[in-house]
Amino acid sequence: MTFSNGGPNGLGFGDVSVHPLDRAVLAELEASKPSLDDWQRILSVRVDSTAAGEAGALPVLGTYTVVGDTLRFRPRFRPVASVEYTARFDAVALYAQVKLMPPQGLARVTTGSWAFDSAVSMPTTFVRAVYPASSVLPMNLLRMYVEFSAPMSSGRSYDFVKLYADGDSLVEEPFFTAGGAVELWDPDHTRLTILFDPGRIKRDLKPHEELGLPLRTGKRYRLVIDSAWRDAAGAPLVRSFVKEFSVGPQDRALVRTADWRMTTPGAGTRDSLVVTFPEPLDQALLARLLTVRDASDARTDGDIIVSEHATRWAFVPRTPWNHLPYSLHVDTELEDLAGNNLKRLFDVAPGDTAAVGVSAPVVRLPFQPGSRGQSP
Repeated sequence: MTFSNGGPNGLGFGDVSVHPLDRAVLAELEASKPSLDDWQRILSVRVDSTAAGEAGALPVLGTYTVVGDTLRFRPRFRPVASVEYTARFDAVALYAQVKLMPPQGLARVTTGSWAFDSAVSMPTTFVRAVYPASSVLPMNLLRMYVEFSAPMSSGRSYDFVKLYADGDSLVEEPFFTAGGAVELWDPDHTRLTILFDPGRIKRDLKPHEELGLPLRTGKRYRLVIDSAWRDAAGAPLVRSFVKEFSVGPQDRALVRTADWRMTTPGAGTRDSLVVTFPEPLDQALLARLLTVRDASDARTDGDIIVSEHATRWAFVPRTPWNHLPYSLHVDTELEDLAGNNLKRLFDVAPGDTAAVGVSAPVVRLPFQPGSRGQSP
């Protein structure tokens, strides 16, 4: 669990965030409509009592919000430079408010202290990559991922993530933000999932009819990550990041394992099991929805490498392969860049006979290490 606070040059100067927390618990917290006393029992921010010259400083006034997996406090007044502040988060008070038992091992109280001064922290955090890495993306692209080198501040991400079309024209409201209240972060807060508005992608919804898809075939776009975005320590990014891409036709085809090509490893080696795909698949899902199982159905330990713009998946075992049957288990929720998976299309038009795929939760692709070769 991490505290973060907005730096003196950011839009969230003085904000205090606690993350990652259980989203379901935070949803219950919002539904319980806490009083100010309830909020302050869970998360309080105070001027350090020693610095204030008193035995128990009153909590700083402000407002509380829940944003995804983050509990955020925003002070009513601008914090004072060189004054030390202390935040105290009480997990037991949180679970008591929603009438749930806290999980075992959860730290009851977490505290953090800081002081702002006029100096700006030296930037060290940067954008590692933006996925999909391909330079041509489908018109009905569903999501993108932004990976950072260190944890980031959250809550105002879309103030710093902009999409521009040809001629530097800003694309209006391309992303699903639900009024700015939805941010999809991994547990480390180093990867943000940018979700394009599904209402504009699906043909039977009103936003699609009124606004159309955010992207247009044949046009070029720039996704810009502004360097003014602050990391969890309050420092700006080292530099802005630009992802340029062009847009191809819409992808309205199911993901089919019959179209994949598998290169099997040799028995007694730690050579890679390699699977290549005819189209890029979802980068994050590839890292967790494909698993290797042995003849007893036990999961085989190893490392996964996704490359070639997410058209190549490789698995390197921790121990040498046995000369026995294995299988690659493919979760049928695995998606392509347009959100189509092995079960169904993301966008289904009335009467679309190609909309339904496999019904099982997992597809098993058998292989046996031996002489190196390729599956038909």
